[in-house]
Amino acid sequence: YPPRGDAKEGWDNIDITGWLGYPMQIKVNFLCRDSILAAPLALDLILFSDLAARCADRALAWDCGCGNGQASVALADHFEQVIATDASAQQIQQARPHRRVTYRTASATASGLKDASVDAILVAQAVHWFAGEAFNAEVRRVAKPRAVMAWIGYLPLQVDDQHIQTLIQQFYGVTLKPWWSPQRVWVGRSFAGLPFPGEEWPFPSDLWIERDWTLTQLLGYLSSWSAVAAAQRVGQDPMAHLQQELMRHWPAAGAQSLRVRWQFMGRWGQISHVTVAPRCLPCS
Repeated sequence: YPPRGDAKEGWDNIDITGWLGYPMQIKVNFLCRDSILAAPLALDLILFSDLAARCADRALAWDCGCGNGQASVALADHFEQVIATDASAQQIQQARPHRRVTYRTASATASGLKDASVDAILVAQAVHWFAGEAFNAEVRRVAKPRAVMAWIGYLPLQVDDQHIQTLIQQFYGVTLKPWWSPQRVWVGRSFAGLPFPGEEWPFPSDLWIERDWTLTQLLGYLSSWSAVAAAQRVGQDPMAHLQQELMRHWPAAGAQSLRVRWQFMGRWGQISHVTVAPRCLPCS
């Protein structure tokens, strides 16, 4: 999503099973430079810690398709060095500096990394743009033996109001259908069907991001979608009708907060240096 450039405070309460099986809760409070980026940070922190724990070594991680570096900086808490690459020079110019993160403009299939140099590879919200055998060949070239990789993302949002949820689903799947990139379909499938270069582990299915949002906050998020921007570039405004419909049905004329949720999804595993046959999707 395009950065908004507004400061945003975020928080998460993460329930875990702690010492001797007692229920515990991690409370995370943080400041983020951009409201669009604030929501997923706490779950990233938990997942990256688990990813690092599965690595044989923690010398170097590669954040591929790093965007403005949000995940790169989080990875730096767990690895001695992070090399973060993106095909967009503009994104790299906007990336957040960190003493253990080196940013480079490079494609996913020509990273410039040394052979057998990387302990972990992360692709956050981007693998559907370049997944395939060319990318997998680059992954196998740069990965050390027993290196690991994670693809992570978020499924479309859910709202705790059935009528509003129906309006948003129609907006996402019908109104905006002509404007989504063809690759977007892989996000809805949790990247299933894309060729993963290794042996996979079960990905957690019970991780959710939750926020309480007013209508104004929700509309700000929806307007950041790439499909909305694509329609607006040719003079169409898909948000106008949606805003009217949501205003009719939102409690307190949009002022009351409703619970908004995203399910965390992805795929991860240990990279294999032998080609693994891709998983096939059932016919529908």
